[in-house]
Amino acid sequence: MSQPVIGITTFISDKGLTLPTTYIDAINDSDGVPMVLAKTLDAEKMKAQIDKIDALLLTGGNDIEPALFNEEPHQQLGEIEPGRDEYESGLIEHALSKGIPVLGICRGAQILNIQQGGTMYQDIYDQIDGSVNQHTQKAARDYLAHTVNIEDGSLLHSIVGETKIRTNTFHHQANKDVPDHFIISATSPDGVIEAVESTIHDFVIGLQWHPEGTYFNDEPSRKIFHALVEAAQK
Repeated sequence: MSQPVIGITTFISDKGLTLPTTYIDAINDSDGVPMVLAKTLDAEKMKAQIDKIDALLLTGGNDIEPALFNEEPHQQLGEIEPGRDEYESGLIEHALSKGIPVLGICRGAQILNIQQGGTMYQDIYDQIDGSVNQHTQKAARDYLAHTVNIEDGSLLHSIVGETKIRTNTFHHQANKDVPDHFIISATSPDGVIEAVESTIHDFVIGLQWHPEGTYFNDEPSRKIFHALVEAAQK
């Protein structure tokens, strides 16, 4: 069976394009072929990139530009990545049009939801009423910091085979409302959205945590990447 090509987006800063090797390691170990995607704001080149891959992996990174969802910057808004939102929005549009699998991780889950018409919290600690647990852990990236409750019957449930898992967590932003063709497929005990997925595509899912960071010490994390690669082979 041929190994599918998984296109992976990068972090963007004045230092250039960067990518933690954990994403590449997870794809390689799952028998996928990682292809790092370089930012372009040329729509035809975005489409050309999507035409050459079998699945799209939207990685983590800094905050999302609030103008993208018609808001002014919150006081706790962190660093943004110029051009990345526009670029990844274009990739998502072409990927969904082509019908290839899409996996968004942390920031990737947020831009996926926003591009499809959802909304988000610029800062969960200030904008969510009630007590919010720690979502920016101080522990190592491979430490499973808190529980996540998974919706029975969701795509995520079918992948990991459990309705409760533990995950790592490194975010202060999160999805708020989802578009009509999405569902919330996982939440943390404090109600923060941990996963969203499309109901009209075969494999379009966004996860708020970082399974690439726990790939080698956590079975659900491995199952997620294996499922992405398997879906890309179809």
